[in-house]
Amino acid sequence: MIADKGMELHQAIYKFYLTQIQFGYYRYGEKLPALEEACRQFHTSLDTVNPAYHRLRQEGYISLSKKAGAKVTVKFAPEEIEQHIQTFYAERRESLFDLSSSIWPLLGQAQCYALKYGALTWKDQVYSADSGHLQSLYGIWKLLDRKYDVLGNELFMRLTRYLYLYFYGSFCNVIDNRQLKEKTFRQIQTAAALCLEGNWSELPETLRVIQAEFSRTLHSFYKERISTYSVTFPDKQPQGLENAFRWDAYERSAQLRYSLAMELLTEIGRGTYPVGSYLPSAERLSAEKSVSVSTVRRAICLLNSIGAVKSSRPLGARVLPFSQGAENCDFTHPDLRRRLLDLAESLQIFALSGKAVSDFTLAAMDDTALCQWLQYLHELKRREHCERVIYVSLFQISVHAPCQTLRTIYSELLRLLFWGYPLERIIRTKEEADIFFTPFIEHMITSLEQKEFHSFSSDLEFLLLHELRKIVDVLPELGIHEAEKLLIPDLNEF
Repeated sequence: MIADKGMELHQAIYKFYLTQIQFGYYRYGEKLPALEEACRQFHTSLDTVNPAYHRLRQEGYISLSKKAGAKVTVKFAPEEIEQHIQTFYAERRESLFDLSSSIWPLLGQAQCYALKYGALTWKDQVYSADSGHLQSLYGIWKLLDRKYDVLGNELFMRLTRYLYLYFYGSFCNVIDNRQLKEKTFRQIQTAAALCLEGNWSELPETLRVIQAEFSRTLHSFYKERISTYSVTFPDKQPQGLENAFRWDAYERSAQLRYSLAMELLTEIGRGTYPVGSYLPSAERLSAEKSVSVSTVRRAICLLNSIGAVKSSRPLGARVLPFSQGAENCDFTHPDLRRRLLDLAESLQIFALSGKAVSDFTLAAMDDTALCQWLQYLHELKRREHCERVIYVSLFQISVHAPCQTLRTIYSELLRLLFWGYPLERIIRTKEEADIFFTPFIEHMITSLEQKEFHSFSSDLEFLLLHELRKIVDVLPELGIHEAEKLLIPDLNEF
């Protein structure tokens, strides 16, 4: 069930349905969703869903036929089902509490935009109730999943899909909580009314109550069911390490060249490979990074396409000055075009969540961590690199956020910002960057020194929105028109 880093979507779908069979949601003789329905649910293709279903068949959990579809072929006694549930949740206790605390700061603003621009209607609230199955959480997820499309962000859709596969999908089938269902339905009714009235200021609190009730139910579930079972059956305590949420921002885990190219680009930025020097040979990098030579060559080809290096025989790949990135960049390269769209999509996620996650993080930081953050900002100002205030601040959040889920997701998204390497001097000159960013970094330093965290987070949000607009403006000029569908949030809209 856990969506491990490196796990491809077909593996996550396999574990999702395996868990639902083991939990007794799908019982002997019952049908799993048709392949086409599963494709729609997880926004993927038959090529992804087929391996998941075939693995379930090979392991004896289902039968597959064109006429009958996928039918469950195993029978679990009530005690076996309970043991599956106990083991699954006991191994994930802290990580699920962590994830529950992360959802609102991470997704709250996106939910508001999805319901505002996705036009929430009374029909939607009836759909979300999903009456007869006690699956209020599933109904909410399906409702938001349909509305999130207005954001125009495939990366965001992949993230929410993995969050669902990791947890929501099984949790809503295990917990029979009337209070959760009733409060959820009432809040969706209220949200629909607010949307019809155009009363956007009250929408965030209405949606936040749903998440708060969900968290309450989660803690009650562990207290009343998991703990009781542990006392009753002490010999069946699950063993092993806690399963933490993991997520890979890249669409396919097999695309190691992206991760390697990102790692090399980071090392170039840190001075490991100075300007004018040559990268190690493909064979040496293959041994150092534990990847194949062909993967190294593809990664270096990608670095050539963004103007970070220039390869020539027999010398190899020479590191180019940052200022020459744009003129040596090949914007027709398909991989680079996709990665630049990843950059824009990651910026939108940061813009939607940055203020709330920054507030959440700063409130939890001790004085030592705050001093470290301030030192980084003072150093940027001293070295006249004020334009890096966004990256440094997001990096600090990825290190100090109070929830592992937030640290994981922000760390992954942060890696994608490096693909903006060739765009820096297209968007603005160094002089323009200094003029624009210097007042902001000075104000942000003052805010941290005076512990005015909300002011700091507001500045960060403004800068993220500014950068998102700049990127979305320039990408279509380079022929990357997919960026035009990205929704750009407005300040203080909610």
